[in-house]
Amino acid sequence: MWELSIPLREPFVNAAVTVNERRVVVISIAGDGKIGWGEAAPYPGITPDTADDAWSTLQRGSVLSPSAAAAIEEAEADLQARSNSRPLWENIGGSPRSIPTSVAVGLDDDPVQRVEATGAAAVKLKIRPGNDVARVAAMRGALPNTPVGVDANGSYRWEDRSALLELDGLGVDYVEQPFAADDLASHARLRDELVASVALDEPIDSAAGAIRAIEAGACDLVVVKPSRVGLAASRVIHDIALVAGLRIKASGLLETEIGRASTLAVATLPAATHSDIAPSSWYLAGSIGGSETDSTSGSITPSNNPGIGFTPDPEAFAPYVVREAAIGPRIWNRR
Repeated sequence: MWELSIPLREPFVNAAVTVNERRVVVISIAGDGKIGWGEAAPYPGITPDTADDAWSTLQRGSVLSPSAAAAIEEAEADLQARSNSRPLWENIGGSPRSIPTSVAVGLDDDPVQRVEATGAAAVKLKIRPGNDVARVAAMRGALPNTPVGVDANGSYRWEDRSALLELDGLGVDYVEQPFAADDLASHARLRDELVASVALDEPIDSAAGAIRAIEAGACDLVVVKPSRVGLAASRVIHDIALVAGLRIKASGLLETEIGRASTLAVATLPAATHSDIAPSSWYLAGSIGGSETDSTSGSITPSNNPGIGFTPDPEAFAPYVVREAAIGPRIWNRR
């Protein structure tokens, strides 16, 4: 396993934190003459653990870090798909289709400039009280046909909802996590006032979290992050949402191409109508060896190659390696 520190092209700012680099732990596991790859990508303010936690867990050989557990699961799923000579998306029950790209734009970035520079098919704007309506209005004025979603990272209170109603009037596609993660009641009330979908992210830390949110009537869109909950739980959460008549949004954590491959696979599932899919190169100033997905600025098509569709190159990510070690044996043999 390798811990990497990859600088972002630009600092990424949301309502809770500013991130200048991505510290991730990349792992590989061998079996049947093949190698499966996974990535632990803890994100400040989103995951309860850090890169140090993931590293310690993987080295020690006991599963305590959720991000580390997700990485092991990713690697095992990649290895299994490679052994079956099937692409990862097919192995988890997805369908072959192109996924529209969506660029996430931080609070310090110009959304119009970002969309024009990348050619993204859609945009997710980070917002917070006082930095919301004008940004969306400018986006709407410059690019009226580009779908716009907004993500508040829990920074609003119920008393602030007048701004959210204005955003709804501007035709945003969804409002993601406007209130605190534990305030399901306010999200449920907001659904009655908006035309836009209400999306929940932070409370969806497990299948149980998804059930609580759905039973509370708190969302239209369930945000599923495989790098946070793992691929197996992602599929379960998807199925729970599907049975409830809801949709999911496949989302990532500014991972490398390894983690993005899992998000892309989840985006091919039947209930996935939204995603934060974009090439890692739009955010990261370094690569782990590239991806063989068929991508244009407006869409990404999952590879038909086995597993995640490509083989990461340790020489390519060598400049970003902070430390290297073997995975703890109890991790690999835990089942």
